[in-house]
Amino acid sequence: MAHKILDTNVPLTAVGKNAEASPRCELECEEVVNLVLKGEIKVVLDDGDSIITEYRNNMHPDPNGTRAGQFLMYLFLNKHRPSRIKRMSLKTNDHGHFIDYPDDKDEWSTEIPHCERFDPDDKKWVALALRFKAETGIDAPIVNAADRCWLAFEPHLQASGVKLETLCREERQKYG
Repeated sequence: MAHKILDTNVPLTAVGKNAEASPRCELECEEVVNLVLKGEIKVVLDDGDSIITEYRNNMHPDPNGTRAGQFLMYLFLNKHRPSRIKRMSLKTNDHGHFIDYPDDKDEWSTEIPHCERFDPDDKKWVALALRFKAETGIDAPIVNAADRCWLAFEPHLQASGVKLETLCREERQKYG
């Protein structure tokens, strides 16, 4: 079974919450969410619930609602079932920075407008991917759908050992 870390934009794009996504991209995201709901993808979460909190701030759990609502409800119902969810401990240093985040001096940068610096809110995804790899020896790619900046930082991520799985990659590259 594949382990994956899903950026919040995946379930949101699946339900049409990304004005720039094509219908094809929405279907691609919906398929990933469907695979999670069928138990074919094991979602990796932190045991401090920072990722569930981010999901919760952007969608509402509802077993009969949108795919995003069903996704969040699935996580709530299964977060303590190791057959469905892999929970990892994310540790921080005295300054509140993730110990597993590789760029502790915030030197990652690009010259792409709106993506000059790596988004501080996205550091948890990177730290989680690296913690998972350190503890299991396998990759859990970060799955992204709508955030173009993930692509801008892909070389930094790869150099740090983080795999990025970008859905709708052609759209993200086309519209820069």
